[in-house]
Amino acid sequence: MKDVVVFIRSMQFLGTQIVSYPLLYQIKQFWPDCHLRVVAQDNVGKHYLSLPWVDEFVQADRFGEVYRAMHHRDDLLIVLHFASDKYGAAAMLKRPKYRLGFKYKRITDFVWTHSHRKDFAEYMGLGNMQLLSTFKKFDPAVAARQSIEVIARQSPPVDVAANVVLMPGGGAGDFKRWPINDFVLLADLLKPHLGSATKFCFVLGPDEAKEYEFLKHLGREDFTFVMTRPLPEIAQVVLKAQLIVANDCGPSHLAQFSGKPYVGVFHERNREWFWARDNTADVLPADGSTEIKQVLAEDVLAASLKVLGISSD
Repeated sequence: MKDVVVFIRSMQFLGTQIVSYPLLYQIKQFWPDCHLRVVAQDNVGKHYLSLPWVDEFVQADRFGEVYRAMHHRDDLLIVLHFASDKYGAAAMLKRPKYRLGFKYKRITDFVWTHSHRKDFAEYMGLGNMQLLSTFKKFDPAVAARQSIEVIARQSPPVDVAANVVLMPGGGAGDFKRWPINDFVLLADLLKPHLGSATKFCFVLGPDEAKEYEFLKHLGREDFTFVMTRPLPEIAQVVLKAQLIVANDCGPSHLAQFSGKPYVGVFHERNREWFWARDNTADVLPADGSTEIKQVLAEDVLAASLKVLGISSD
């Protein structure tokens, strides 16, 4: 395998980029010497060229750009787009040897030599890997975990040790943000079950400046912070954690890929952004609404104890 090209769904949010990382990792495990080219609609090359598995980034949006970014000599084409026919049309004209794409009732679905049906009830990161698995089998959970371990090694060791990692971000807006006061309450509720020496690390980004100031003002010795740090440092903190509780945010996908016990707090059920496994749980508003402020800390506590295998008695 000499040339592999992956057409990424590049939306503006970080999470949309991160969910493709294990796929890119596994490609290089299968074919270490291949030239891996990533193509995206937006100027998001920094998210991919920093990875040790990506050799080239190309920005292409319009059909002509997509056509030129796809080469007849490509040995393997992978398209993560599932709504537009322009990628299938370009593939039909260029005819790379192997063509992998999602089936989603499109006119060009017949173009793919290998396909996986798009399912919005399937975690997006897993769906991406399942598509590659139609060509060559592998364990998605292992690939996801190993990809995060590789990313973590891109940074010098971070001196942050915490039993519980809390991620109160939500770049898409306040409707995805479980309030910071509830995260603090959750920490207090967890301590009797995990021990008085339990340490909590809050992972915060530039949009959480107010939350960061609030938390620092509390002056709690059991709270540490990873504020506006690169993904390798966040990955290190996640890999050391006993439990991660997160809003639907970009770094939450690092947590889910780690395979650690994970609880996601959502304003509505959205399995496309949540990897349902034996040691994960998603918590929704208790009153049946889509108001994330109605998620009860007691419900998040119960979910946390469940994924940890701890009795709530």
